[in-house]
Amino acid sequence: MGRCSKKESRKTCHKNNYSFNFREIEVMRLTKKVLPAFAMMALLALAACQQNRKKSDSTTADAKPNSVYEPAYANRFKIEYFSDHKRIEITHPWDSAATPLVTLLSANAEFLKNNPSAIKTPVKKWVSVASTQISYAHKLNVLDELVGIAEPQYVANTKVQDGLVTGKIRNIGTAFAPDAEILMSLNPDMMMISPFKDDFYAPLRSAGIKMTTNSSYLENTPLGRMEWLVYVAAFFNKEDEAIATVNEVAERYNNVKQLAATAKEKPCVMSGQVYQGIWYTPAAQSFNANFLEDAGVRYIFNDRPGTGSLSYDFETVYQAAAHCDYWMMMVNRADTYSYSALKNEDVRYTDFNAFKLRKVVYSNTYNSMLFEKGLLEPDVVLKDLVQLFHPELNIGSEQVYYRKLTKE
Repeated sequence: MGRCSKKESRKTCHKNNYSFNFREIEVMRLTKKVLPAFAMMALLALAACQQNRKKSDSTTADAKPNSVYEPAYANRFKIEYFSDHKRIEITHPWDSAATPLVTLLSANAEFLKNNPSAIKTPVKKWVSVASTQISYAHKLNVLDELVGIAEPQYVANTKVQDGLVTGKIRNIGTAFAPDAEILMSLNPDMMMISPFKDDFYAPLRSAGIKMTTNSSYLENTPLGRMEWLVYVAAFFNKEDEAIATVNEVAERYNNVKQLAATAKEKPCVMSGQVYQGIWYTPAAQSFNANFLEDAGVRYIFNDRPGTGSLSYDFETVYQAAAHCDYWMMMVNRADTYSYSALKNEDVRYTDFNAFKLRKVVYSNTYNSMLFEKGLLEPDVVLKDLVQLFHPELNIGSEQVYYRKLTKE
């Protein structure tokens, strides 16, 4: 496990500005149903964990690792390798200056005995709460170890859907309030969760469900998100395979980026659409804005700082983007998308230059798999964008995730 990539760059960590407060009421309602079923078990387990916490901390606090995996593109995790365990350090989701989250992994029986919160590797049974985690697992060929998943209606992976039909994989309910009874019966080696500002999982953790936090969606660059493949691989002892994949994808991505930089012109690109009266568009340091930067275009709001979304009224966007060359968007439609459908959504869209010149670029996430397969193929996504925004470069590849809107 001594093979590590050298640090190529360290970008500034930004606070994430996503918010999930709109579901607080639902979470409170569901949590009240879940807690009584295992409250006593949780208290007993919590007491046992507190007795062992000091021993666990003293076991690892002062030790120095034999080697460290420092990501080349991701900013929010690193892996330290010791003789008898691995230590994954995850940047605090909401405060980069706060104490990092730590996950311990080991195959050593003595270490596991002395560190009851540590996860035994390689993991044989695990639970996922996000479709993006399924993408990493599919790439690493570890879906056979998956025994539970939250909100499977958002997962298109056929192996997962087949597992749900046969009962090999259980639906654990919502990501915010998973079914404690099902989880306890599954007895997983670990549960991979997503970071939320409210700790919905504290009762489950206290009841003995071991957890680790996958913060990949907080990375604001395409290669940064893709590199979390190495983090997931650490639980299955597949880091070497994951690192090789990251290096291969990054090389292809950077080749396309360099080609885009040779374009003589940088067309203006606008992004997003109106939703419930608000136009949401990427901030300058966000994931999608970084894609546009690497595609060699001029994103209309590249001077508006932030790593999440900007919220504007229609008039603000129109004033800035009315004469943009291209319009980039994501839609989710079971039918074929068209300019007529776009017009029916808001007739004011027809006033944009990109609409008039039929230069709308879109991904229909209903069937494009952009959020699943595209996560681990940022080189292919970038190639789509460069081909669409710079046809003069003659990349000549088939478009996979993004395409030009042509139907009237």
